[in-house]
Amino acid sequence: MKVSRIFVALLVMFALFRTSASARAEINTNFVKEFLNRYRPLKVGSPAAAQSSQDVASLIRTGQLPLSVGDLINLIIQNNLDVGVNRLTPLSSRYLIETMYLPFEPTLHLQATVTRNTSPAISQLIGAQSLSTLGGAYSLGFSQALDTGTTLGVDFVMNRNSSNSAFNTFNPSYTGLLRYSFSQHLLKDYGRVNNRRQIRVAQNNQKISETQFERQLIDLVAQAQRAYWDLVFAAEDIKVKQRSMDLAQKTLSDNEIQVRIGTLAPIDVVQAESEVANRRVQYVTSTYTEVQTQDQVKKLITSQGDPGLILAKLIPSQVVPKPQPSDVPPIEQAIKIALENRPEIKQLQLDLQNKKIDLEYTKNQLLPTVDLFAAYNQNGVGGKETIRSGFGPTAPIVAQFEGGIFDSFGQLFGYGYTGYSVGLSVQIPLRNRAAQGENARAMTDERIAEQRITSQAQQIALEVRNALTQVDMNRARIEAATKASELSERRLEAEQKKFDLGASTIRFVLEEQRNVAQAQTDELQAIVNYTKALVDIDRAMGMTLKKNSAFK
Repeated sequence: MKVSRIFVALLVMFALFRTSASARAEINTNFVKEFLNRYRPLKVGSPAAAQSSQDVASLIRTGQLPLSVGDLINLIIQNNLDVGVNRLTPLSSRYLIETMYLPFEPTLHLQATVTRNTSPAISQLIGAQSLSTLGGAYSLGFSQALDTGTTLGVDFVMNRNSSNSAFNTFNPSYTGLLRYSFSQHLLKDYGRVNNRRQIRVAQNNQKISETQFERQLIDLVAQAQRAYWDLVFAAEDIKVKQRSMDLAQKTLSDNEIQVRIGTLAPIDVVQAESEVANRRVQYVTSTYTEVQTQDQVKKLITSQGDPGLILAKLIPSQVVPKPQPSDVPPIEQAIKIALENRPEIKQLQLDLQNKKIDLEYTKNQLLPTVDLFAAYNQNGVGGKETIRSGFGPTAPIVAQFEGGIFDSFGQLFGYGYTGYSVGLSVQIPLRNRAAQGENARAMTDERIAEQRITSQAQQIALEVRNALTQVDMNRARIEAATKASELSERRLEAEQKKFDLGASTIRFVLEEQRNVAQAQTDELQAIVNYTKALVDIDRAMGMTLKKNSAFK
């Protein structure tokens, strides 16, 4: 008797211990409200960064919006529509993790059934000519599946029955049963590693969604940086085209004066006018190119449907930096940094972890099913008891005891009527082909995941090398373009002197002016391309967000 009581007490304590600590902490004045909130939809919030959007209009000053690279990135993080959409994916994955705890949710079940029935007697042993019964079955139970492969249950049942049969000793009768049950997987589905498989995979999937968001953010920030430097180039190129057009206009004015005094043929004026018109076309083209670039940048920094609704001109506040020897690390270091920081590698490593989890689970599923189960019962009966001196409805009544449901509870918890059961269940698959096939598939998927990491690492190393090559090439182009610009200016100066001395024609002067403008544009383009190459090398190394403090 003592052993059985100790077993019951330990089983109940274990069940209570396994219930979440948060449930025990909820016993406070707001318990009812908090309890009912569990059955209402959650208030789904937005990520913190999405709640701090900044209105671009508040930054406009006198029709202009000064913009640095840092300002551009901050506005993208706060306002960009693509960022707003992609930011929700990790949040969705986080909620998906909660759904994986469903098998381990403790459950409380209640049931009440009342039955009424009247039937004709088919035997004298029924105790009445027409048997009329009234019954009620009431049950209350608690069950909990643990991640160790254990299932616990406590069930209480109380049945009330009354009838007009004279043979009933208890009428009405109250029959109570309190049952403690326990089962444990011993081989297949044993342990936390196997039973928490879906939770662990979901947690890794959330991390994968975060790395995917990081990768999307890297691409967007890199795109924004390239667009910013394109905007810088467009603004500076307009200045070059303006100077070239002004120079052509001055040449035209000088030629008209020389024609009026008779030192220059009129045909040369026509040639100068044609050159002015051509350079005005170039100026107009550069102007509209800047407008298109402005719209592209505006799209990145606003959540409005039409970027053109931002009625302000973006003014880049940063100049193109000059090349420095410390702009890029050595190639071996750059590849090492890339392999440590690229989100693609992180994503594939998490995917490999999922494949290992799947392989470990399928290996466990190869085992037979062996379950240990046990149960302990407490029984009790109560009610109005009638004792007769003989058998049958005509036998005289010796005594009657007015009892009730509390008599049943007294026996139930008096431990006078108990029982127990212990058993072992074994299921052995004779072929086991399906489980072997799943395990082989999981092994193959793991090898594929490992090869993908190796292949991605090779691709990343190639991207880093190509990006470094672009940096070196554009650095050399800057040197060559700077030299070409200097020489073109010297040639223009020499050609202008020859023209002033009458040793050259206006056609050659105008040609050298075009060469100077083109050389200046090429030099500016080379510097901007170098800066964009630095953006690409940061992206190739996975350092875009860290260098710009855009991802925490």
